[in-house]
Amino acid sequence: MYKKYVDSIHPYEPGKPIDEVQKQYRIKKVIKLASNENPLGVSRKAIDAIKKNAGLVNVYPDGGIQELKKAIAKYHKVKPAQIIVGNGSNEIIEFLIRGFVREGDCVVSSDISFLVYPLVTQVAGAEYVSVPMKNFKYDLMALSRKIDKSTKVVFIANPNNPTGTYVNGENLKNFLEDIPKSVVVCVDEAYFDFVTAKDYPNTLKLIDKYNLIVLRTFSKSYGLAGLRLGFGVANERLISYLHKIRQPFNVNHLAQVAGIAALTDKTFLKQTQKVVVDGRNYLEKQFKAMGLFYIESEANFVLVCVKTSSKKLFQALLKKGVIIRDMAAYGMNEWVRVSVGTMAENRIFIKELKSLLGK
Repeated sequence: MYKKYVDSIHPYEPGKPIDEVQKQYRIKKVIKLASNENPLGVSRKAIDAIKKNAGLVNVYPDGGIQELKKAIAKYHKVKPAQIIVGNGSNEIIEFLIRGFVREGDCVVSSDISFLVYPLVTQVAGAEYVSVPMKNFKYDLMALSRKIDKSTKVVFIANPNNPTGTYVNGENLKNFLEDIPKSVVVCVDEAYFDFVTAKDYPNTLKLIDKYNLIVLRTFSKSYGLAGLRLGFGVANERLISYLHKIRQPFNVNHLAQVAGIAALTDKTFLKQTQKVVVDGRNYLEKQFKAMGLFYIESEANFVLVCVKTSSKKLFQALLKKGVIIRDMAAYGMNEWVRVSVGTMAENRIFIKELKSLLGK
């Protein structure tokens, strides 16, 4: 009755909730730097839109998500027909697997990347081909060598979670030119808004030339993680195909109106970007001063080697009221990933880290 390849899956483990830690350790003050959430909270405009529309939740949402698609299209200078919206960008990842991957097919990505990629591949009964990173970055040449007739989808997280590294424009374009046109390439840009690198690719300009879909999310820079809202941008043929897989009413009404409002709040976005970049620089400077090896990040988190058991450090920090993410799931048993918080939260984390490491 049960499929063996599904039964053997280890489910994705989200970051610990604040209230769970408060109850477990009887602590009032807890900071969460584990799930790459927005340290400033939510756009005021998005909150106002949610309040204004709260009385309409008895009515089904717009099944075509038309107004939000128009707002996204206008913001990113693409056509509404080039956009698909999901219950988080995770759902669009599932659309790709359901639409293109069958038992016996292959999906190619990196060995240290978003854990959802291998999970959804395994659910489909397909093979996840995991390519080692090179200096904690996607090795696109190695990825291209692994692509064969059975490969249907390639995932590239850019910037990558959990390393924070990125693929530059020249390397991405060379990769797209090198691989078979039948392969769908998904460039997952969940952390796009925090990138400061000058050679980062303008992927939206490539969607009409290649079999490419670009994912973005409202969870990070717009602070709407709890509403689950993400979108994909691709050529009209690919988007039309994915819409045949999408369930009706997959995005709730409050998420739709909050997304439209959030796109108009440029001040909130700029404030978020400044807090993240300043906080990221602070954390990296502190890690350097402590003699800890870290990976320079273009996202809203930093991956750092703590030279001790990441699981033990994770538990010790929980007792201090600080939630981070240990990297044991990747086999990186001395590494942790810490999300950028407010500067006050960043300082608390560094203080407790120094205390526990004896720095």
